[in-house]
Order: sequence, then structure tokens, then C-alpha cells
Amino acid sequence: MPTEEEAKLFEEMMACKENVFRICLGFSRDPSDAEDLTQDVYLRAYRNVSRIHTPYAVKEWLLRVARNTCLDHQKKKRIIRMFRERASVSASPRGMEAPSDPAETNERLKALKQAICRLPKKQREVFVLRLYGDISYQELARTLGIKEGTVMSRLNRARKAVADSVKEELDGRKTG
Repeated sequence: MPTEEEAKLFEEMMACKENVFRICLGFSRDPSDAEDLTQDVYLRAYRNVSRIHTPYAVKEWLLRVARNTCLDHQKKKRIIRMFRERASVSASPRGMEAPSDPAETNERLKALKQAICRLPKKQREVFVLRLYGDISYQELARTLGIKEGTVMSRLNRARKAVADSVKEELDGRKTG
């Protein structure tokens, strides 16, 4: 049974539910998975609410739990995919997608998702947390345990890489 203080802390965490969902969506890129991950985040948070030593840092702690939950989920998916590929005698080629005639917006969205996936891990984390979590540089720095300047640097590199990649992808589709 949680104490009154823990109940208040958990109530404070619930106010961040939209941010947590958007972070989970940014990592998973699937609304259904994001909902499941959000539930996992809050389950973990509820179980570990007694570990919060600084009540003013509830949001940063919760966002760290969200990030770690999403990273764990991605790791599990990679391991499962690896075993499936090894077990499958005739695995279908990677990158195969259902044929379609997408509108320009769909092409741009697809190019954006691919560009985000190609980012180095540390840049992708900062990019996703900032874009989907809508959190400040200061909160990002505390959440990731890095300096604010490092956040800005990684975010700048990530934005440039995404912009260049999307431009290259779309230019390639137009000429190809």
C-alpha cells in the first residue's frame, strides 16, 4: 500500500501521461505498441515510486523510466527478429514494403521515419525525446544525465542529419 506521499507522486506522474505516450510513440512508431509501452512505464513507475528521492524531479525520473522501457522493448524486438531470421530458411528481404501509390505527404513521412531510424542511438534518443516528448533542453539533460550543451549539440546534429537524409531520399525518388 503506497504512502500518502507516494500517492501524490504517482498522481503527479499521471499528469505527464501524454508526454510519456508521445515518447513511447516516437520510439515504437506504432500507436498500439506505444499504448502498451505507456502502461509498462506506469507499472514500472508505480512499483518503484519509493525510489524517488527528490519530489521536484518526478517528471525527469518518469521520462527516464519511459526511455529505458522503450529501449528495453527495442532490444527485445531486435533479439526476436534476429532469432526469426536465423530460424527462417527463406526469409523475405529486408525493406520490402507493400506496393502502393503514396501521396507526397506519405512519402515525406516515410522518408522522415527512415531518417530517424538511421540516426546514431544517442542522437536518436535526444531527437525523439525532444520531438515527441516536447521537453526542454534542461529536462532532456537531467533525464539523460548529460550536459545541456551536449543535448543541444546532439539535437543539432540529429536535425541536420534527418533533414539531409529526407532531402536525399526525396530527391532520389524524383529522379529514380
